[in-house]
Amino acid sequence: MHRSTVATLIFVWLVALGGGAARADVIDDCRSATSAEIQLSACSEIIANSAYSPIDKAMAFRNRGRARSDAGALDLALADLGEAIRLNPAEGPLYISRGLVHVRLNDLVGAIADYSEAIRLNPKSAIGYNGRGHAHLVEGDEKKAISDFSEAIALNPAGANTYNNRGLAYSNSGEPDRAIEDFTAAITLNPIYALAYNNRGYVHEQRGRRQLAIEDFRRALLLDPSLVGARDGLKRLRAESGLIEETASRVKEGQGLVEAHCSGCHAVGRDGASPNPKAPRFRALHLRHPIQALREPLTRAIAARHDEMPQFALPDAQIDRIVAYINSLNGK
Repeated sequence: MHRSTVATLIFVWLVALGGGAARADVIDDCRSATSAEIQLSACSEIIANSAYSPIDKAMAFRNRGRARSDAGALDLALADLGEAIRLNPAEGPLYISRGLVHVRLNDLVGAIADYSEAIRLNPKSAIGYNGRGHAHLVEGDEKKAISDFSEAIALNPAGANTYNNRGLAYSNSGEPDRAIEDFTAAITLNPIYALAYNNRGYVHEQRGRRQLAIEDFRRALLLDPSLVGARDGLKRLRAESGLIEETASRVKEGQGLVEAHCSGCHAVGRDGASPNPKAPRFRALHLRHPIQALREPLTRAIAARHDEMPQFALPDAQIDRIVAYINSLNGK
């Protein structure tokens, strides 16, 4: 073989090898990059490039959809997860991811349908039952919610969140003793579960158990000073505490932060529409996260870059203050 021909073949082989390595890097970044920006870019490259297989594209739609969901770009997340399901309809966790997006969009019918499909594909999915129970609870159907949460607990008895959720369902359905049992079980599994203390405090207060309610509200605020409901509970019970003043200060500071950083897109007060129609009103965020504290989803939305919301860095202490202010808008 002529020397120039050999050199050409070697060059083509090296280019092909390099291209394969580059594709592998992009796939790895889409699968597991710790940076949301890098992951979104890699997944978008796979989706746009015809060189990638349908399996790779399904993975890219799935991961980009989940990243967008974490960042709060819900309409885009819904579209991506729909494409992932179209390409891979037998992957149950995809329906769970899309079900959560439906809940955040207040589409409870869509959420229940997705969680039900996930359960059909995997009847032992505790996450599927917990998610569907959550949707039923938001919908106001406590009976179905309790049934689903009970199934989730049977499948995963270590799920503190599920006990807390079922406790809320029992409380809403007029079964306070069962509610207290479940909140106590959640606290036993997770002794720093501030929201479970807060919820148990409400039930103790309703039952006229003033001292027990005070103790729970105090524990909740010590663990999470953004829980305005616990602060207000201590006020109602006339249990003066430095924690009350500390939380009030956090609310005021949080209001200043959201007015500075968020009011360009979001309605941050008790009335008015969002300047950006796609941006949720802060006073309605508790409808998207009625069971869990807002800190985790809010932290993801601030820290994760996505297609619509600008990225900016805030320390944890300032995020706590924003959470306290948003919780105060709920009026509890």
